[in-house]
Amino acid sequence: MTKGSSTPEVDWKLVVRRLKGTGPSEGRMLVEKAILEAAGLPLRLRKARRRLFILTSSASEGRPAIIETESGLVCVIAVDDLVDVVMEKGPTLAEVMEAARGVTVIEYEE
Repeated sequence: MTKGSSTPEVDWKLVVRRLKGTGPSEGRMLVEKAILEAAGLPLRLRKARRRLFILTSSASEGRPAIIETESGLVCVIAVDDLVDVVMEKGPTLAEVMEAARGVTVIEYEE
């Protein structure tokens, strides 16, 4: 669990929810990329054991953690975040981009 780049972070849950409707191969790759960017570099299992409290605290605050094991990568994620991603309808791409830019759009009904 290392800090990612210094660029402004987009909420990884919004990105994942948005990608639920894309094609399986493209969507899978983009979802994996969004989670890995949010989590930072994977920790080796031995190091993850020493930092378990920090990893779980981080996950409960909305930042997933990635642990590298012999059989692949494991993601530690809060149950609330998982439920949000699975159950909530995703925003449109425009909404995600606006949120990343900090733009507020006001819709007028006629």
